[in-house]
Amino acid sequence: MIVIEKETAADAAAIDSLLDIGFGPGRTGKTVYQLRQGPSLPELSLVARTGFEARVGASIRYWPIDVKDGGTTLPALVLGPLVVDPELQGKGLGRTLVARALEEADQDGWNLCLVVGEPSYYAPYGFVPAEPFGFELPGPVDQRRFQVRGAPELLETLLATPRTRPVRPWSGRASGVENIGGSIHAA
Repeated sequence: MIVIEKETAADAAAIDSLLDIGFGPGRTGKTVYQLRQGPSLPELSLVARTGFEARVGASIRYWPIDVKDGGTTLPALVLGPLVVDPELQGKGLGRTLVARALEEADQDGWNLCLVVGEPSYYAPYGFVPAEPFGFELPGPVDQRRFQVRGAPELLETLLATPRTRPVRPWSGRASGVENIGGSIHAA
């Protein structure tokens, strides 16, 4: 039995344990962690519970971030970390969490999402290489793994206006998402 539901505060220790197993204890030193400041978005942070004890078998989290686009700041999400208990890998839990959370993000008005991950894994969800759009993380990253998913019109506009677009932690001042799941408000 597998149940997908919103992460709760009681899940934190189990998720941290899975993250240490999946990414190692040095995971927080990675560039993408510089973007994950403050709490993740509760409406997009999901867990897959398994068994009768309803233990956390997989987790996905999203953080709001800023993308500087000239004189404008665009609201965006950074997907991850996504982690699945090694004993449960290959059963579709990760893919289910990604699909469900992206659907909810779309419904909440997010039209730009970045991820650092395996391209073949994220391509089915509409992710494409971020480099042609000028996105730049605040530290080193394997460009092959740095990807973006966005509203087609927005991506076309960004591609048509070549420039560097620095990605930074959420400032709360981006425009375009007036009410993000009721928990964060953009100006």
